[in-house]
Amino acid sequence: METLKCWLESQKEKIIEDIGGLVAIESIAESDSVQPPAPFGDKCRQVLDKMLSYAVRDKIALFDHEGYCGSVLIGEGKEEIGIWSHLDVVPAGGDWLYSPFSMEVKDGCLIGRGVQDNKGPAIAVYYTLKYCEEKKLLKNIRVRQIFGCQEECGMGDVDYYLRHNKEPAYSFVADCGFPVCCGEKGICRITLEGQEKIDCISQLEGGVVCNSVPDFARVQLLIGGEKIDISAEGIGGHAASPEGTVNAIGALAEKMKKYTLPKELERAAAFLYQAGSNGYGEKIGIGCEDEISGKLTCNAGVLSLEEGKIRLVLDIRYPVSMTVDDFLPKLTKEALKYGFIVANLSDSKPYYMEKEHPFVQLLMDAWRERTGLEGEPYVMGGGTYARHIPNAVAFGTGMDRDLSALRLPEGHGNCHGADETEVLENLLEAIHIYVNALCKIDRWIGERPQFIN
Repeated sequence: METLKCWLESQKEKIIEDIGGLVAIESIAESDSVQPPAPFGDKCRQVLDKMLSYAVRDKIALFDHEGYCGSVLIGEGKEEIGIWSHLDVVPAGGDWLYSPFSMEVKDGCLIGRGVQDNKGPAIAVYYTLKYCEEKKLLKNIRVRQIFGCQEECGMGDVDYYLRHNKEPAYSFVADCGFPVCCGEKGICRITLEGQEKIDCISQLEGGVVCNSVPDFARVQLLIGGEKIDISAEGIGGHAASPEGTVNAIGALAEKMKKYTLPKELERAAAFLYQAGSNGYGEKIGIGCEDEISGKLTCNAGVLSLEEGKIRLVLDIRYPVSMTVDDFLPKLTKEALKYGFIVANLSDSKPYYMEKEHPFVQLLMDAWRERTGLEGEPYVMGGGTYARHIPNAVAFGTGMDRDLSALRLPEGHGNCHGADETEVLENLLEAIHIYVNALCKIDRWIGERPQFIN
């Protein structure tokens, strides 16, 4: 699409500026329920206003869904296709070389919290819609891009939208890697709490949110009248992808084992080590996998001291063919050996759309035509809006990134990690794929209205 290529070249600086405008807002969602128009806090309200201001500028129809999310709408058809993005981010964490909320542009890369997840992709989708609207490409469908504000900590935004608005006929979520993610593992969050108070601990902390591998943990002990400070650094990343990460909670527990500890603390430290030093739950007896979605992952995400008792939050991503009952009894039994009980549990069940589904195949064809590659639909451990939306899959914008020119330390540059980085050309390439996909869907609906059922 030479016309699109030229158009993107003319829009490139504006695309960078728009992403930077979103990154500059520290939009970490507040989980406590607050009243509209800022149900997830002032920063999320601010970032939503910023995104909607782009639509005002570009004269694109926009909607504010009481601050839970916003949307823009283009096209001329009767059937609505949804594309879902989110504007909230995980906390920055430590160890950044660059400022997390002041986007840096270097060697063709964008660096800042949210450039991958999900502010950069949100702008890529937005410019896809902007191009389609300017060129009047969509005659048989309307396309609505929905901007959520609480994806990272509860997804109350998407639940609100679907309660108050008609669901799109089909949707894709621009919050994963290409090609098509047709399924997601179940996500179980378990809070384990020590049964005994441990008086010798005065401070204990590790991690910020359970869906990120913690990059720092520390404990302060008082043993025999001596104050002992122990800290550990890790390599952060997304909880669903433990490869290449180092969990600071496991590293801290390993250091603690070198000291002569009271019996109850020695036992607790042994469990923290087992839970935090293997990202697949194998050392705590819950390792498993299936052919469709691969291995269970288990992240020791947040460590704290609550009224003298150790508390650990686990983020577990389990295969699509399984349920919580397949591993919870084993975990409960193993934790109890070390003095921990299950204090709280939440579960988001897995979903799976057949790889042969027509909607999946249309998106796959759009990706293959643009890239010349022969990949297949896949299942992932990450959790996106797709698990909450009828007839939805996840589709891009992620693709291979060469960050070698930046010479970042090991583990930096990843989603949810320090110095989160996206390659600008990848986002522009995603726009080509998305325009192709929407044109295919538009033609299909025009020729085969029974596609929507």
